[in-house]
Formats: sequence, structure tokens, C-alpha cells
Amino acid sequence: MAYRSSLCVGSALALGCSPVAMLRPAGTLADGQRFEAGGSVAELGPRPYVDEPARYTGQAWFTAEVQRWLSLSGIAAFDTSAAAFGGAARWNAFRSQRLTLGPELEAGYAWVAGSFGATLRVFRRNFIYTAPRFGTLGSQWGVGVPAGISVDLSHGFVLRAEAQLSWQQLKYYNRRLHLAGGIAYQF
Repeated sequence: MAYRSSLCVGSALALGCSPVAMLRPAGTLADGQRFEAGGSVAELGPRPYVDEPARYTGQAWFTAEVQRWLSLSGIAAFDTSAAAFGGAARWNAFRSQRLTLGPELEAGYAWVAGSFGATLRVFRRNFIYTAPRFGTLGSQWGVGVPAGISVDLSHGFVLRAEAQLSWQQLKYYNRRLHLAGGIAYQF
């Protein structure tokens, strides 16, 4: 009985919907800041050979930098018909004045994924980032490669924009373009 329960829970985690954009900090937070709260909207484009509409989703997160090498995030993803909640843990394995590198694991109700983030500080508190990801996208496994920019507005507010290409089941005809924008507050 316990085996069946754990199999059902494992299947639910691996076969569901996930956030369609990264948008959380892919590296450490700005100096002197330990927390970030943010929200975003994203468009999940249609596949190239399928007549389907684009889908729109939202995402909210709260990130705490527990140590300079460890960040924990609570994540909520939602659209007009469903919501999913989960969390992520990122290890900032390498950190310099300009570059941060590290793996991240995320899991939630109906998704599981792993990514490797790289953040490059361009100037002051403005960054470009990527976090290639392998995990569930919808009910199937897929790969996503995001590229984003994080712009420091003022007084802790950060604006982020991101584009991502993903491939469900690693098939070229399942390619999708994700476009997302969000705002966060670091404190």
C-alpha cells in the first residue's frame, strides 16, 4: 500500500504543469539584500506545426538567501483554470564580482525540474542570465533554454524580461517560445 501511495505521489509530481518562465534570481541577490518577492506574466507560444492558441500564465515567488551560497524559493504558478505550488533550492557554487554559477532543483505539485544558472553582472545591479532546464513541461519531459535580463530600477525594485525556447519530449516539432516579464522587490 505504501509503495502505491509513493508511486502516485511521484507520478503527480512528474506529470503536471510547471512555471513556464524562470524570472526568479538566477544568481545571488544584490549586496545587502536577503529577500526577493516578485510576480510575472508569461506567454507560452504555440508549437510550429499545430493549430493551437498561445497560453498565458502568471507566476509569483518569494526567495530567501539563507546563506550567500544557498537560496530557497517558494513558487506559485497559475492560469485561468489551475494553480500549482512548489519550491526551489539553488546552490551558488561559484561567485565572483561579475559572475555567479550554480545548480537549482525545483519541485512542486505537478512538476519537477533541475537547472544550471549563470548570471553575468553587466554594470551596477544589472544582469543578464540563463538557466538551462530539464524537467516537466505540461505532462511530459522537456528541455528549456531561457535568456533574460534583470534591470535595477531603484530602491530595491527590479524589472526582468525573459525569452525561452523549450522542447517537449526533445522533439523539434514540440518547440515553443516563452516570453515573460516581471517585477520584483529586493529587501
